[in-house]
Amino acid sequence: MMNRVVSVAFFWVLVVGACAAQTRDSDSQTLHQILVELRAIHEDMRVSETTQLLVAELEMQQGVVSHAVQDADNARTKLNEIHLDQKQVAAELDRAEDQREKASNPEERNAVAQDIERHKSNLAGMKTAERDWTATLLDMQQRLQNAQDKLASIESELNSAIARLTPVPKDAAQR
Repeated sequence: MMNRVVSVAFFWVLVVGACAAQTRDSDSQTLHQILVELRAIHEDMRVSETTQLLVAELEMQQGVVSHAVQDADNARTKLNEIHLDQKQVAAELDRAEDQREKASNPEERNAVAQDIERHKSNLAGMKTAERDWTATLLDMQQRLQNAQDKLASIESELNSAIARLTPVPKDAAQR
């Protein structure tokens, strides 16, 4: 009888031990799944924060690009105005030279000669302004290109960050 009690007790120890081992394995798997899920959530939060920062940086850079476009347009407009003014002054210079040839008295020739010198001086000043504004336009275009390149880089980083966001599986959303 003692053998029988020992045998039954031994049997129950084996059964309880097996059940406990299965529970530990089940608990271990559950904990592992929870850990994996927490890591995924942490990564998603990190990527989400990065995405938010990139969106803010993108908005600021779009402002920089807009400002650079406006500056380049202003320089281009100013350069076009200078070209129009040069054409106008050159036409006035031609008329003044024609008037000098047609002038009948020395006083009229002197007045026309002074107009011619003034027009030549204006043209020289406009040539200097044209060189300056051409250099300014080139600088503004380079700044615009740099701003657009940086904007494209930020957009690329943002697209990459968005691609790293993992979608929630359907079965995980139901749990």
